Amino acid sequence: MSKNDNNQSRDEKDVVEYLRVIDYERCIGCETCESVCSFLHDGHAYIKLFEISRGFLRPISCFHCRRAPCIVACPTGAMQRDKDGAVYVDESRCIGCLACLAACPFGIPTLSSITKTAVKCDLCMDLRKKGLEPACYAMCPSDAILYGKTENIFKTLQRRALIKVIGYRYELNTQR
Repeated sequence: MSKNDNNQSRDEKDVVEYLRVIDYERCIGCETCESVCSFLHDGHAYIKLFEISRGFLRPISCFHCRRAPCIVACPTGAMQRDKDGAVYVDESRCIGCLACLAACPFGIPTLSSITKTAVKCDLCMDLRKKGLEPACYAMCPSDAILYGKTENIFKTLQRRALIKVIGYRYELNTQR
């Protein structure tokens, strides 16, 4: 077992389980999340919208995976997990090799042109240290971005799925 494997398993035991999820069915592609992220991070957004079809924008950002391959792949231990479960980069330990990018199935980490270190979403670590929530979640006008304790997020998603199914069945029954 490598040093990073030990960090990963230790971190998973000590972590308070928080989760951020993007509900793509609710997302309206308004770019608020990207704009507020860019504003808070000196012009660099860590949540980015992509046009996936003509005029159809959807965001992607770090998923803060529970078994994060970027943490395991990082040779210096710069990729870490904080007490809330967010994966972040300790820039003082990063050598800019981008092993994290190679390991990430979503291609999320990038290389800062200024610090020459990996950068990625840390779920607004500075805001969370002040007791605030990640800005993308706080500002999302359609409640497409969810953030909170894992069990609460799962309940919200289950409730949304149930409403969708019941609403769909209700519409079918009233059309007959």
